Amino acid sequence: MEHDELKEDRAAFIAGEIDGIVIQLIIDGVEINRDNIVGHLEAKRKAVGNVIHKGLLRDSAAMVWKGK
Repeated sequence: MEHDELKEDRAAFIAGEIDGIVIQLIIDGVEINRDNIVGHLEAKRKAVGNVIHKGLLRDSAAMVWKGK
């Protein structure tokens, strides 16, 4: 797998995690804002056992928090 493919896969995974959290917030009737998205990403990060998944969730939360 090439470096560009890995970057694309990582970006798709991060987008999927953020999308999943937003959908869950909508289902739960919770306001969609930066703090709620980051809070849910951090909670999920603490719950998963896979180190790579934890890192991607951490990066997702940082991306949302920084707005990048």
